[in-house]
Amino acid sequence: MSLKQFIKSFATNVAISFFLASFFIVIVYFLGNEKIEYYTALINTTAVNAFSVDKETEAVYNFEAKRLITYPDYGKKYADLIIPSIDLNLPLFHGDSLKILRKAVGHYAGSYFPGEGGTILLAAHNTAGFFQKLDQIKVGDIITIKASYGTFEYKVDSMKVAKENDEESFPIQKEKELLIMYTCYPINKSVIGRKTERYIVYAYKVGELDE
Repeated sequence: MSLKQFIKSFATNVAISFFLASFFIVIVYFLGNEKIEYYTALINTTAVNAFSVDKETEAVYNFEAKRLITYPDYGKKYADLIIPSIDLNLPLFHGDSLKILRKAVGHYAGSYFPGEGGTILLAAHNTAGFFQKLDQIKVGDIITIKASYGTFEYKVDSMKVAKENDEESFPIQKEKELLIMYTCYPINKSVIGRKTERYIVYAYKVGELDE
């Protein structure tokens, strides 16, 4: 590439970046403060730091604002998931890539973190040592997420089986702190080919429904 072509390409990229930044600022201005906080939190939960391979970012929680100030690195453990009723105690990682799910419970990066007041979406394989006993959970069972920045408890509210692409069964919302855990279904039966159904457990943060 010649110097002239390089300068032209660089100028084009700068112009595009400036346009996108300006567009975002305008949108934020018209959304208002409440929406700004909502979308900022959502953007933070989905952000992946590509330069954090050799360093770890600790999750820091603001108890007054009920949101994280800094988020754990993608692919890093930040909590333990504990379900006494099915004798389960597993590491919880930020992210739900195939690599993560081979060794732990994965936290979908497009959902909220414990304590932020929104949907927390967790997934794991339906094999022994992971979510093989997920269908043995009962309404009223307590689920604990012991994060590096605090401990949060959830009470099981309901369970269901749904198609993997049924978006209404995996609502990402901020009205109530809702923990959703899911795995492939059927759980304990051999199915030839790819499983297209999911067993889903819904649990609300203890005290959330009464607030």
